[in-house]
Amino acid sequence: MRVLPSRLPSGRLRRTLLAAAQVVVNVVIVVVGVKLAWNGLQIDNGNEDLQALEKITVQLTGYGAYVISLGHALLSTRRSSWRLLPISDDLARRLSPFPWWFAAISALGGMATQIGALAGWSLASEVLGHVIYALLIIVVSIAGLRHLRVLPPSEGDAQAADGALAAHVGERGDSKSAEQPIERPLWFALMTAAAGITIVAVLVTIALGYVSLAATMARQMVWTVVVLATMYLLFKLADDLCEALLSSKGAFGARLHETLGVDAKLLDQAAVLCSGALRVGLFFYMIIALLAPFGTAPDEVFKRGSSVDHSLKIGDFTIAPQALLTAALVIGLGFLAIHLFKRWLTDRYFPNTSLEPGMRSSIATLMGYVFGVMVIAAALAGLGISVERIAWVASALSVGIGFGLQAIVQNFISGLILLAERPVRVGDWVMLGDTEGDVRRVNVRATEIQLFDRSTMIVPNSEFITKSVRNMTTSGAPGRVLMRLPAPLDTDAERMREIILQAYTSHPAVQEMPAPSVQLEGIQNGTLTFLCIGYIGNPRSTGSVRSELLFTILKTLREAGLYLSPPATTSVAKPDSPGTDDPVIDQMTGRT
Repeated sequence: MRVLPSRLPSGRLRRTLLAAAQVVVNVVIVVVGVKLAWNGLQIDNGNEDLQALEKITVQLTGYGAYVISLGHALLSTRRSSWRLLPISDDLARRLSPFPWWFAAISALGGMATQIGALAGWSLASEVLGHVIYALLIIVVSIAGLRHLRVLPPSEGDAQAADGALAAHVGERGDSKSAEQPIERPLWFALMTAAAGITIVAVLVTIALGYVSLAATMARQMVWTVVVLATMYLLFKLADDLCEALLSSKGAFGARLHETLGVDAKLLDQAAVLCSGALRVGLFFYMIIALLAPFGTAPDEVFKRGSSVDHSLKIGDFTIAPQALLTAALVIGLGFLAIHLFKRWLTDRYFPNTSLEPGMRSSIATLMGYVFGVMVIAAALAGLGISVERIAWVASALSVGIGFGLQAIVQNFISGLILLAERPVRVGDWVMLGDTEGDVRRVNVRATEIQLFDRSTMIVPNSEFITKSVRNMTTSGAPGRVLMRLPAPLDTDAERMREIILQAYTSHPAVQEMPAPSVQLEGIQNGTLTFLCIGYIGNPRSTGSVRSELLFTILKTLREAGLYLSPPATTSVAKPDSPGTDDPVIDQMTGRT
C-alpha cells in the first residue's frame, strides 16, 4: 500500500483507487486472519454452535474492519492532500476515533447477542444488553455531532477544501469570522437533523420500554452512516474512473482523440454521461442497502436489487432498467460505429474514387442519416416500442406539422432533394437574392454559405427549392469578364477596339475559345460605349482579371493618346441675384 501511490496514474483517480484499495485489502486481511485463527483453534468441526459462532465472528470482524478502513480512507489523517472528504485537518483528526468506536460497539454488541443466544441468557440479560448497546451508540453519536457543529473554517482550510462541507464545518477561525457563523448546506442540515431525531427517538423508546425497537433503531442509524459513506466513496470512484477513461484530459481519451479523431467535447460529454449512469445504478443499490437490515452482505444487497420488480408500466407499455440500458448501449455503440464508418469513407474509400468532393460529402451525410434512423429504430425496439406503438406519435406529429412544424418538414424534404439532385454542391459559388458566396456544407435542414467577408450565412434549404438560384460554378462553367468603357465622340473607334482586343488576347487567363470580342454598344450623351467580353477558366478569378485588364488598357490608351470619358453629370445652379449672364434666360423668366 505504501508503494501503490507512486504506481498509480496521476490525477484524482489515484486518490479514489488508493482509498478503495485500502478498504478491500484491510478487510481481506482481517477476514482471512480470523478464518485461519478459527481453523487453528476449532476442535469439533461438527459442532453447530461453534460453526454459528465462527460465522458470526468472521462477519462481525469483517464488518468492523470495513468500518474502520472506510473511515480511515475517507478521513486520511496522515495525507491531507489525499483526503476525499472536504474537511479540515483538525476536524479529520477529531473524527478519526469514531470509526473505531462504532466498529467496536457493533462487533461486540453482535458477539454478545450471538453468545447470549447460544448460552440461553435470560430475558432480563437480553434487555440489558439491548439497552447498553443503544446507549453506547447514542453517546458516541452525540459526541460525533458535537464535533460537526457549524464552525467557521480557517482560511487555509477553506482554500484547501474542494466542496461545500469544508466551507461550513471545521475548526474555529479568528474572532471576526467567529462572530458570523456560516450557513450550513441543506444536505448537511438534513443529515444532522435526522441523526438528532433518531437519537431522541431511541431515548424515548428506551424510556417507554421498547428496548428491542431502540436497539434496532440505533443499529440502523449506524448502518445508514456506513452505507452513505460507502456510496460517497463509490460515487467519487465512478466520477474519477469515467473521467480518466473517457475524458479528453485522460490518457485513453487523448489517445482516442488523436488516433480516431473523436471530438474532445464528445469525449467529455461521454465521461459525464457514463458517470451519471453509474451514479444512478449506485443510487438504486444504495436505496436497497438502506432498506436492508443491519449487516447485510454485499452479495445479499445485489441479490435483493436483482429480485426487485422495478419496471415501470404505462398501459400496455413496460419500461425496465435493463431495457433502458440496452437502448442506451445500442445508441452509444451505433452512433460510434456510424462515426467510424463515415471517417473510413472520407479518409480511406473516397480518395480512391473519382467522386467530386461535393458528392462525397452528400453520400457521407445521407448514409449518416440513414444509419442514424436505423440505430434509433433498433434502440426503440430494445425498449419494446415497435412501429405500431408509435402510431399515435405519428398522428400527433401530423397535426403539429400542419401548424408549427410545416416549415421544418419543408426544409427537411428540401434538404433531401438537394442531397439527391445536387443542384448546388459543396464548393459552388452561388447567388441567392442578396446572398452571394461559397457553399461550405449542405445539411438536412439548412445550407451553410461562406460569404466573401469570411462570415457564414445559414440559409434554409427551402430557399434553394422555391427561389431562383444562380450557380456561378456549376458544370465547369467559365467566368465572363465584361466591361463597358466610355470614350469621347471624336475617339478613333477602330484604334480603341484594337487596343482593347490586344489587352484581352495578351492576357494569359483569357481563353482563345470563345474568342474575346469588343463591340460598339451605342452612343449616348455624346459618348461612345464599348462593350468588352472575354472568358476565363475560373469564375472566381473574374475580379482580379478585370482589374489587370483595366490597368493594361488604361496604360496603352494613354500611350496612344486616347482617353476615356468621365461619366456625364447634370448640375442645376441657383443664381444668387435676380439677374443672370444669359439674356435669353432673363427674358424668359421676366428678369432684366
